Amino acid sequence: MPEFRVILVRPENEGNIGAVARSMANFDFSELYLVSPVPVGDEARRRAKHGNFILDSSVSAGNVRDAVAGCDIVVGTTGIRNTGQRRFLRNFDTPREFAERVRRTRRKYALLFGPEGLGLSNPELQVCDMIVSIPTSERYPVMNLSHAVSVVLYELFLSGYEPVSLKRALSDEKEKVNEYFSSLLDAIDYPEHKREKARLMFRRLIGRANLSKWEFFITMGVLSRTLKTLSGRKQ
Repeated sequence: MPEFRVILVRPENEGNIGAVARSMANFDFSELYLVSPVPVGDEARRRAKHGNFILDSSVSAGNVRDAVAGCDIVVGTTGIRNTGQRRFLRNFDTPREFAERVRRTRRKYALLFGPEGLGLSNPELQVCDMIVSIPTSERYPVMNLSHAVSVVLYELFLSGYEPVSLKRALSDEKEKVNEYFSSLLDAIDYPEHKREKARLMFRRLIGRANLSKWEFFITMGVLSRTLKTLSGRKQ
């Protein structure tokens, strides 16, 4: 069964923080982290209703890195869906697609929601393994923070999280795959100005793939053999 940590990044409205806590209680989520939030006071508690216990147990963090510590997969959310050359930064699943993708996993997911005004920045999205975006009208695509959280949590709750016994690659193993791919780009003299994009696209691919242990070992074997072969040719 997957686990989820809701992370609000620089929330600007304490009422929204309270409304998020209420939604989390509605859909049986309990782990809330707040990155550089506004003070949480009476308005947040009034909006939380019977979700005040979530506010009481929430954790404040100084930055995103600290907030996602202990999670296997970092999931960013965005209301902006690029269609140009930089679309790779925001390739996304809908909440329903994301829920279906993770429902049978045994991973811990950090769900990042950006501030009400601007959302998550491109640098913050670049460290995410997956991106989720809620389909909305092109005329007014950006939702209220608490409403967006509610939609995502609803889809996750509805999916039922059916567990399976298949063992998955750990976060450090997944990172090792990314490191080998990065080394492969260097080994083949992939154009320097394209490497960052290639690394990011591969990281997202691995994040969506949710590798099993068997898939991890096969992938590492192929990458390792390729690097050794290339190294031998250069000598």
